Amino acid sequence: MSYLDKLKIIEEIVKTPLFSVVGFTLDKIIYVSTIEGRRSLWLVDIENKERVKIADDISSVSNIVEGSPYIMYSKDVTKGKEQHKAFIFSIDDFENFEVNAITPRRITSMCFDGENFALSSSTERTLDLWLVKPDATAERLYEANKLFFAVDIEKDKIVGQGILKGNPRSQELFIFDINTSEFDVYTPKEGSTNKNPKIHDGLVLFATTAFGKEKLVLMNMRNWELQEPKMSYDDYKGVEFSEYINFDWDLSGKIWFIAVRNGRTKIFYDGKLIDLPEGFVNNFVPAGDKHFVTWSSLTSPHKILVIDSKSGEVKTFLGEELPAETKNRLGKSKFITYKSFDELEIPTFVIESEKISKPGPTIIYVHGGPWASVNDSWNRMIAVLVASGYHVVAPNFRGSTGYGDEFRKLDIGDPGGGDLMDVVYAAKWAKENNLASKIAIMGYSYGGYMTYLATVLEPDIWDAGVAGAGITDWEELYDLSDALFKQFINLLFAGRKELLVERSAKSYTENLKVPLCIIHPQNDSRTPLKPVLKYVLNLLELGKTFELHVIPNMGHLVVKVEDAVRILFPATIFLNKILK
Repeated sequence: MSYLDKLKIIEEIVKTPLFSVVGFTLDKIIYVSTIEGRRSLWLVDIENKERVKIADDISSVSNIVEGSPYIMYSKDVTKGKEQHKAFIFSIDDFENFEVNAITPRRITSMCFDGENFALSSSTERTLDLWLVKPDATAERLYEANKLFFAVDIEKDKIVGQGILKGNPRSQELFIFDINTSEFDVYTPKEGSTNKNPKIHDGLVLFATTAFGKEKLVLMNMRNWELQEPKMSYDDYKGVEFSEYINFDWDLSGKIWFIAVRNGRTKIFYDGKLIDLPEGFVNNFVPAGDKHFVTWSSLTSPHKILVIDSKSGEVKTFLGEELPAETKNRLGKSKFITYKSFDELEIPTFVIESEKISKPGPTIIYVHGGPWASVNDSWNRMIAVLVASGYHVVAPNFRGSTGYGDEFRKLDIGDPGGGDLMDVVYAAKWAKENNLASKIAIMGYSYGGYMTYLATVLEPDIWDAGVAGAGITDWEELYDLSDALFKQFINLLFAGRKELLVERSAKSYTENLKVPLCIIHPQNDSRTPLKPVLKYVLNLLELGKTFELHVIPNMGHLVVKVEDAVRILFPATIFLNKILK
């Protein structure tokens, strides 16, 4: 396959537009799309499908409140350094208003109750909580040097979650009273994980591990009592879930939730199962007699589906398919598990390319996070690799989400330890099961970190490595981080500062044996370029084989189609030279 053919495949995959539903109001669906090659915010009339663009290059969007004309969103104003400004859009007059009182900072969450917005953010030194009015005036309510995120607001109360009692293995809720400025921390049980609180009429719906496996409960803010959520249907009873992906109330007080098991989701509305194609859904928007969801799979890009609430009929509302020739290059995905070094079962997705035989060149794809996962959902990096003629094994190593809270917490205090061995054993599984001939490791962000570390701690396993936006030196990363990411590192390492050196690839550079492709954004503020450049100089002095690609004017997040191409094209060319 020529370089032009490879570039064509990459462009066809990354240029296929993605669609994600945000909310519904005033007979319009609010959604995010890459249809113009950048992450933009749009609205579309449900009846005539007339579309209007709200803003380009957005970073995040608040929830939408049915009946309200206001939408808050954030934009990076520093070429990828994730220093955001907040804006409010009014559907009534189709104008955008900048929230000038909030200077550029890392905005971490936004929420809305129809009257006021709340947002949380991070500066170099602290994390803070803001109240924003629809007229774009703003007031800072609270600041602290601890990890917390605002999730929902109702009248004079803001609720959220965070590491609020100093235990890296637990997560508490907070309730902030706007009138009294009181910041109350709540947990139903010490040491439990509690997340995603949503308010409706003085009740807080949240997920908790206080009673064993994760479950949904209600807490009455007037007396702090807990109760079971009530639903009209019981389709969800007896169905096994690992975690709740998302949940909320509708305007009438009915509860909907999305739950995941083995990387695939199910949706329940008022307890009734909504039948959808196999894959992954990350949001649900009830809109009268219609429901809208964002759906995708490992072989089909994100699209918005519309469901008739009476007949159950499912149609594509907004979405595009891959070109047929490219789609035919993607094989079927399958979910498997394998045993790691300590007999722990590691959930994994395997995607076999239709264009090569077995055994063939294989990529162990390592996801970022580490508190994330590879699900049966669209992943442009995986799709490009498979379409380019590589089998892909994507392990959900210990620490991944979607497999229960105990599994997620296994890498706290041990990054680059057990999780790295899970990745090594994925490579062994690929060899032993006649899938892999030559084998490479590839990842972005935490996956880039794991690539750096794997190629120096287990150098004989691999034929090559591709590290995107990775971490080579945790100590220097800590010094360069803002308040949010300092707290993240403290949490991940559980205060074990001695591991910052021990689990950094820079401590073992001389062990590298295989060619390494390094791809890094110039303006990355999550995993800054500076320590990576020092690592490259060390590789140069030691005579190691490597490629370095610094992507100008790009931050950590891939927000434009051209950014994805600038990452994937050098990666696939490098892999072709080494593996084929």
